[in-house]
Amino acid sequence: MIKKSFKEDIVKEKIGLAGCGNMGLPMLYSMLSKNIDAQGYDIDSRKSLSGLGEKFIDSKKKFLDDRQIIISVVRDAADTLELCQGRNGLFEQKSNKILIISSTLSPRFLMDLKSKAPKNITIIDAPMSGATMAAEQSRLTFMVGCEKKLFEYTKPLLAVMGSQINHVGQYGSGMMVKVLNNFIAAASVVSVRHVINQAEKFNLDIETIFKTIDTSSGQTWFGTNREKIDWFKEPYNDNNTIGILKKDVEAYVDAFENVSELDNFVTGELSSSIIKAINNMPLTR
Repeated sequence: MIKKSFKEDIVKEKIGLAGCGNMGLPMLYSMLSKNIDAQGYDIDSRKSLSGLGEKFIDSKKKFLDDRQIIISVVRDAADTLELCQGRNGLFEQKSNKILIISSTLSPRFLMDLKSKAPKNITIIDAPMSGATMAAEQSRLTFMVGCEKKLFEYTKPLLAVMGSQINHVGQYGSGMMVKVLNNFIAAASVVSVRHVINQAEKFNLDIETIFKTIDTSSGQTWFGTNREKIDWFKEPYNDNNTIGILKKDVEAYVDAFENVSELDNFVTGELSSSIIKAINNMPLTR
């Protein structure tokens, strides 16, 4: 339900984006390019954000006090808890706010977060897909979980940053679809990088291989966009995109591979193998 304190047109509200990293920063720029009253906040007040001037607020309290709609693109559950329940957090606010969670988190964590939110805070899960290049071009895909009327209200704002805005069901369902999507993505990343590693052992030309694969049944988003993905050759590191991919697989495991919910199709071996492969992922030449 949309509270009466919000303006009829969401893009006329004061928008705040928390998490000005590789995804969040271009999302903020997309809103600013449309003359939306948007400001950014990040737990790390990096020098690279100083160019935003008054469009970046380094105080969480001032940021939350002034913004009515908060889009969260922070890294993980710990940063989400800091934003919401930490000192001067969102859950201490007394006025009505809408929190749009676009980070990839465990659906279980998401449900627990909502149960702790005060009644004046409306939470929507709207994780996005498309990587940095899609964020920079304002063509992200959003997977939104909330009631239909709330979706219709927030859709015009998400459409500023994305080209595909999909309502997939009630709260929590957006994140479930996202972690399923990222499980497929992680499997394809591991597969593509494994193929490259094997090809290099036999001195095969990588570009020749992928020109063939791109028009064959082995075609993948990751392989086809190898020249556009800035993290395509990265090794595993806790703080880079490959590290985030591991976190996403762990969110999938938390949501769908509880011991009591295992089935006979995949009983955890596949996700364990993917996580192991990500941990061991080397730098590609």
